[in-house]
Amino acid sequence: MEITFLGTNGWFDTHTGATSSVFLNTKDCYIVLDAGSGFYKVPSLLKEDKPIFLFLSHLHLDHICALQMLPLLKNKNLTIIVVGKEQKENLAKFMQLPFMPTAKMLNIEVKEVEEIKNKLPFKVEYYELAHAVKTFGYKIFSEDKVVAYGLDSGLCENILNLAKDSDLFICECSYLPNQDPDFNHLNPKAAALIAKEAKTKLLALIHFKADVYDTFEKRDLALLEAGKYFEKTFAPYDGDTITI
Repeated sequence: MEITFLGTNGWFDTHTGATSSVFLNTKDCYIVLDAGSGFYKVPSLLKEDKPIFLFLSHLHLDHICALQMLPLLKNKNLTIIVVGKEQKENLAKFMQLPFMPTAKMLNIEVKEVEEIKNKLPFKVEYYELAHAVKTFGYKIFSEDKVVAYGLDSGLCENILNLAKDSDLFICECSYLPNQDPDFNHLNPKAAALIAKEAKTKLLALIHFKADVYDTFEKRDLALLEAGKYFEKTFAPYDGDTITI
């Protein structure tokens, strides 16, 4: 499985990166996690004719803003997946005129995860996380690998359950090392301790809050801090690709 980090910032774009989106290239399909501004790069990565499944963690604008470029993916067999009726209804309020074309106009389906999970070519689990709005982490089981994705979450039992025994845990790192984690976000130490307790094999720190992580040097310091508690940690830049 090849994983490309399309956007690694949180909140807004800066010279350090676009907002959050992660692209998984699997044997049977493409899986995209969130549609932050980095999502615009998806069309350039579609080398084969395979279905695309886009999972949205929640509807804060930095995670859905690049849905505006969905006309570039019209008729590409794309399905948007959300958790629950409320999230589906709220997404429909955003995906409508005069803001953007509707899903129907784009020939794109929007499905609740419970509607579609048994029809997917991979297994998925989801966990409600700690955040100011309904937010979910996804655990993808594909090609004998497990990828856990948890952004915009504070400390809670479910983020530990999400990360447990994963091959790759993609975790948020919104706060600086000297900022305490809270109900909404984590710092590098908290992310690393979760990874350690969950026995993940590899931790990727992304979703660096753009107003405080305003230089790459600060990201480097976050990586050093996390590495004190969980050695197998990295902090990808936009465009970085790994294979697991």
